Amino acid sequence: MPSKRTVRRREFLAAGGGLLSLVASSKKGGAADGGPRLATRDPAKPRRLLEEMDAQGPRYWSVPRKDGEFLHFLVKATQARNVLEVGTSHGYSAIWMGLALEETGGRLTTIEIDPTRHDLARKHVSEAGLSQRVALIKGDAHAEVPKLDGLFDFVFLDADKDGQVDYFHALYPQKLAPGGVLAVHKAIRQTGAMRDYLALVRKHPDFDTVTVSATMDDGFCLSYRHRTV
Repeated sequence: MPSKRTVRRREFLAAGGGLLSLVASSKKGGAADGGPRLATRDPAKPRRLLEEMDAQGPRYWSVPRKDGEFLHFLVKATQARNVLEVGTSHGYSAIWMGLALEETGGRLTTIEIDPTRHDLARKHVSEAGLSQRVALIKGDAHAEVPKLDGLFDFVFLDADKDGQVDYFHALYPQKLAPGGVLAVHKAIRQTGAMRDYLALVRKHPDFDTVTVSATMDDGFCLSYRHRTV
């Protein structure tokens, strides 16, 4: 098993190959249609806000900056148009993905159970000029995800790690588009808490799954849903 601080070399090699396949097979359109295009606003404003949130350290991070940049890259590389985030926290990762969706013309739906974090995330998203791009839901994602209209072509799960199997069954097969990607955070440091989910998705015949790290510390479990079964 990988240590808490490193990922084995063969995991990185497998992840690299899988990630190249993921990007190569990404779609040019998405599940959402008619999304707003580039906003007319100061493009430096959200970047300044991210710098301010970075300066606060873990207080405002839902993910480290490198992981935020990686999510930004993945959303653009897969040309995602209809994105779901479970676990908004203070809105840091939502802003990174929202900026990527400015390019793809898509929208993000993000769910947070804690009212204080939800309200602060709403403030941050507004300050970033992304309110038309990001819809924030306050509530328990286990209850809220089944209510949502799919199809989502990119899903970022960063909430209760022992709840991943429940989220998976709420999303697959009705709400995750063929060709869609599930990204689960902290898949190296918290493998124990999500052991059942990792076993499920790694053995699932409809998914290709890899583990990658942008920080050389913790990382993501990325699962790509096949277009054909």
